[in-house]
Amino acid sequence: MSEPGQQPPALIRDLFGWYSLTLLALGDRVGLVDALMLGPGTAPEIADRAGVDDRNTFEWLRALVAGGHATHSDGVFTVDPTSAFILGPQFPNDFRAVLAFTQQVPSVIEDVAEAMASGRGLAPGAYAGVSAAAGKVNAPTYRQALVDEWIAGVPGLADRLAAGGTVADIAAGGGEAAGLVATAFPQCRVHAYDIVDGGQSDLPGNVEFSQADAGSLPDDGPFDFIYVLDSFHHLGHPAPVLAGVRRNLAPGGTLMIVEANMSGHLDQDAADPFAVVVYACGLLYCLQESIAAGGAHSNADGSGWIEAALTDAGFTTITVSPSETGFAVITATVEQ
Repeated sequence: MSEPGQQPPALIRDLFGWYSLTLLALGDRVGLVDALMLGPGTAPEIADRAGVDDRNTFEWLRALVAGGHATHSDGVFTVDPTSAFILGPQFPNDFRAVLAFTQQVPSVIEDVAEAMASGRGLAPGAYAGVSAAAGKVNAPTYRQALVDEWIAGVPGLADRLAAGGTVADIAAGGGEAAGLVATAFPQCRVHAYDIVDGGQSDLPGNVEFSQADAGSLPDDGPFDFIYVLDSFHHLGHPAPVLAGVRRNLAPGGTLMIVEANMSGHLDQDAADPFAVVVYACGLLYCLQESIAAGGAHSNADGSGWIEAALTDAGFTTITVSPSETGFAVITATVEQ
């Protein structure tokens, strides 16, 4: 045991974090996180709220107190306010989905190890549970920024969509972002594409979901607006993807690519405490899918390679706008 107030070595600290996140994920699955966040209570009271065994609840709560996510006084447990905020709906990312993602990674770790040794990458089919969780992580950010900041920041785009424009969502995942756009602009038509057929069943009626490879997009356009959110680095070699986008982009239409706001320079980016998350996700997930699709990029490579690919594809007006959400918003058009 370390002395009170003494900082443990980095590896030991990370071990503590693994245990803490695992117990939070477990508590989320059985309803204990929500039960604790309803307000202070004894272990039996919190167990009753969640419909979970008392003794197991007490053990879980003890661990949360030790991990700093709850406090204890005279048998009453109270959630830590900072942890409650991060686990709640106002946090910029869905941290419940982050917890689910961390628990899904072990299911692919052997495949990732083999892919690292062979250099062959992993196809999307290997990541069913991982991608389902990952697709929900950014949902709060998209609710906050996609329509009111990113789309609103492109002159004339919102008016065009409100008047009945056409939209393509590439690498749409479960369709969370497509649903947001379709709801904000009910007169527009949103065509969502993903290599895995897994659109949500509750999408608005003006969303059409199709299974398609981004490298060989069907010619369903013209589209007034095409976007790729936090996924362009997954799609392999950019040339065929952007060729398909150009074929389907309407005159005066806009392409938007949103990626992590990284510079691509290790010494600069590694100073950001969140960089370890970006690099780890890149190795475990993003890079493997990119390699399998014929590319070699991850979410940590910055926007320079995307700008170069857009130029090579014939896009002539390219802008990169950092967002306070932690993303870089890259927009591109083609001169008519």
